[in-house]
Amino acid sequence: MTSNLPARRRRGRNWFKTTSGLSIAVVLLATISWAGLVHVTSSIHRSDVFGGLKIRPDRAAGSSINYLLVGSDTREGLSKAELLKLRVGSVKTAAGKRSDTIILIHISKARDKATIISIPRDTFATVPSWTDSKGVLHAASHRKINETFGLGDAPLLISTIEGMTNVRIDHYVEVNFAGFAHMVDALGGVTVCLNTAIHDNKSHIDLTVGKHKLDGITALKYVRARYFDGTGDLGRMRRQQKFMGSMLNAATSSGTLLNPIKLFSFINAALATVTTDPGLTRDDLLTLASQLKSLSASSVHMLTVPLSNVNYSADGVFGAVLWDPTLAPELWRRIRLDIPVAPTPAKTTGALTMPPSMIDLAIRNGSNINGLGAKATLDLTKVGFVVMGAPTTALTPVARTTITYDPVYADSLRTLRAALPSSLFVAKKGQGRTFIVTLGPDYKGLTAFAIPTTTPTPTPSSPFTVQSGSDAICK
Repeated sequence: MTSNLPARRRRGRNWFKTTSGLSIAVVLLATISWAGLVHVTSSIHRSDVFGGLKIRPDRAAGSSINYLLVGSDTREGLSKAELLKLRVGSVKTAAGKRSDTIILIHISKARDKATIISIPRDTFATVPSWTDSKGVLHAASHRKINETFGLGDAPLLISTIEGMTNVRIDHYVEVNFAGFAHMVDALGGVTVCLNTAIHDNKSHIDLTVGKHKLDGITALKYVRARYFDGTGDLGRMRRQQKFMGSMLNAATSSGTLLNPIKLFSFINAALATVTTDPGLTRDDLLTLASQLKSLSASSVHMLTVPLSNVNYSADGVFGAVLWDPTLAPELWRRIRLDIPVAPTPAKTTGALTMPPSMIDLAIRNGSNINGLGAKATLDLTKVGFVVMGAPTTALTPVARTTITYDPVYADSLRTLRAALPSSLFVAKKGQGRTFIVTLGPDYKGLTAFAIPTTTPTPTPSSPFTVQSGSDAICK
């Protein structure tokens, strides 16, 4: 990820670190049965990660929840055959543990949205003063954020993140290699779609362009691969997020949650190697599962903390990534206040709120009917729509009137849909505020509708690059 060669050499010996922490997101975002949790939660290892924290952000008003997920590179729980296939050495040759994946999951107060935020392991972090296991006090310093886990374990990582974000972490979840791999296998594998081939000698993985169903160990190789594309950890985090969406889809659409045998296998695989804070009780999980039962992949939003510099050096820290001084604080403000990080999707019911005079259109004639563009322009402007320029001829003919739109403009879409209800509507992210109306031979005119006269409060736009869980599903 960075051009700082000495730093890269130092990191070389840690190439085998995994992203297993992301997998537990599926557990938090899926519906889990009461019976399943009664039988398995007692096996979860507990660690008092919050006990020594003295200064913490206030708990947000309401009942939104923030989970910190950490992936540990310990190999405990993997068989000899799995270790051989993964090529990461034995448990003895890799004593100790390191954190390579740091993810914050925010679950909204209404339990209808989840935001998954990847925190780069090389983040330039302000580490607060801390006392080590021998009682030695260490002054505040700057380090890469993943170093805090090796120095002061979870408590130092948590206090560093809370200090940098002013977001209170409610629960802590840590998963290792085995937990991730066994979860994937319990689902019967997870399917990914690749637009670019992956040939990574460090991760020992070879995948061609196209669709692949990955077993647990291959998935582990996939989510830790970071050397083949030149973007390092940042590219890997984008692949992690897409994999998370695919895994969530596999868990909710493959019958896992309706098949008792498969359900027990999945839950046990997920939780057998998990470490959590003592406050994350069975009742917490049961309540959360009940509240999240209607959560869909499209309401899970995933992003990486916005960055301003991917090769930052200061105060003896080299090759770090620096959070954007404007966008990162705005992201954490939205998390604290439970404000969505992605635009609100279009509504399908209720009174219209956006008047045609606030809606820009571009007209294209996709039929062989001369003058159809002029007729539609006249029809639309009569009721107040703003047509941008003269109608043009579409490059590709259409059999049915087709309207492409940016999902950000949800209220405008509802008004246009009322005027042209039989049209085909196609979402195109990033298109902007102008709706493109390509006329087909089916166009006869507008449908009468109640024209709104007042302008609604604008839907908050998003300055972040966000993908939803449904974006990762193979079509």
